[in-house]
Amino acid sequence: MPGSDPPDARVATGGVLWLTAAKFYFMLTGVALLLALPAFFKRFHPDGHVELYGDYRTVIGLVNWCNMVLIGGTIQAVSKFVSETPGRTDSVKWQTLRIQTALGGGLSLLILLGAGIISRRFYDDASLAPHLRLAAPVVLLYAWYATVIGCMNGLRRFRHQALMDIGFATLKVGLTIGLVAAGLAIAGAVGAFLVTAAVMLAVSWFLLGREDGGARVTWRQILAFEGQTLVYAFLLNGVLQLDLQILKALAPEHLGDSSLQTGIYAAALQIGQLPYVAALSVAFVIFPLISRSTFTEDRARTREYIRTTNRYSLLLLVALATALACNAGGVLGLVYPDEYLTGGPILATLAVGYALLAAAVINASILTASGRPALAVLLFAVTLGVSAILNILLVPRFGGLGSAGAAATAMAVGFILAAALIWRRFHVFVAPGTLLRIAVAAGLTWALGLVIPEGGKVMTLVRGSVQFGAFWFVLVATRELTKADLTNLRSARMR
Repeated sequence: MPGSDPPDARVATGGVLWLTAAKFYFMLTGVALLLALPAFFKRFHPDGHVELYGDYRTVIGLVNWCNMVLIGGTIQAVSKFVSETPGRTDSVKWQTLRIQTALGGGLSLLILLGAGIISRRFYDDASLAPHLRLAAPVVLLYAWYATVIGCMNGLRRFRHQALMDIGFATLKVGLTIGLVAAGLAIAGAVGAFLVTAAVMLAVSWFLLGREDGGARVTWRQILAFEGQTLVYAFLLNGVLQLDLQILKALAPEHLGDSSLQTGIYAAALQIGQLPYVAALSVAFVIFPLISRSTFTEDRARTREYIRTTNRYSLLLLVALATALACNAGGVLGLVYPDEYLTGGPILATLAVGYALLAAAVINASILTASGRPALAVLLFAVTLGVSAILNILLVPRFGGLGSAGAAATAMAVGFILAAALIWRRFHVFVAPGTLLRIAVAAGLTWALGLVIPEGGKVMTLVRGSVQFGAFWFVLVATRELTKADLTNLRSARMR
């Protein structure tokens, strides 16, 4: 039909809609599960329920560090090789499975065989060993699953990929709640993850089928492309996971049981990461824009993308972090049982840290898209190193608050380094006047919290909403935000 979109455009548009909906559902159910688990543990296992949640998050945190490293590099690499030559899909699949079996299988065996040593020597808690052994196969299953999903993405079978995400999230949530309610506690929650990974691997494998066209690729070609992505994923996920792991290992006895401290910290961490999770979509959007503009050597457009992206991102991130930090104790009370309310100062610290980390991740995507992935690797290598050193120094004395302070300080260092790298590469970041007005808005929002009394759940919502609104009011009053910004946002929404 005249005027209709070409087939590739329709496929791309439909794919974006399917994958966006699926990722949102996957993220929403995952966050909801982690927010709800403390209440489920308390209801079905009232004795030591905070400790149970802390141990569960310790085990899953270690496993997810491995999972995210393998997934992050694999899906992108497999999709690239398959999309370039669909006729070699089976070859790409089997050669990648060789790599994943070596990497994922090696990590699974390391956790399985080393569970006793890890739990006793690192965590100083032998009770974690059975849970680590149960969780170990998840790493290998996830590695294989990522290969199949990468093939679907490369073949542009976006609907199938989206359905796998939705199915994975739904099955995992249902099994976790059911097995925890059945009295299996940590074993039930970890076992649900294991069963879900196995079932969805089988379903995705069947759905993918065979796509053999005779073309071939070697595992060395795939690994050469995937290698740098794996390093980046290891470092970034290390920043996300290391603080909780070190807290479990070095928690001071004078502040209570290590599992209790990690349980409270994990609860605060889950909410503190929300601004970071919300901002990830910005990285996905800006990547192709920067990649294209730098490829065509359109430096003016690239600079404008960077300036605009960082400005709007910082406005939103600081607004969220300020409102969350000023109402940390009340927000914990909205979601968790009363035993977690002591984590308020931890949440306030982490909210600020993760806002800065989100901004760093956005700028790391800009560096990678502009052809400088090594700079993004350097950025998070420094951030992870600072976090490790500060956690080791502060946790034995200050416990969870020391861990939060160490993580937030490292994230601040990462943000400053990201800004410096962007400035050196493109000679643009955010105007100093914008940074000053953001700081003024955050300061006045915090001061407003001093005169608004704290109260119950309703008052927390009111107080947070007023402060969030006040932040934007200050930006309008100082003319940081104008009608032109509103026009730009409306225009972007219409595209």
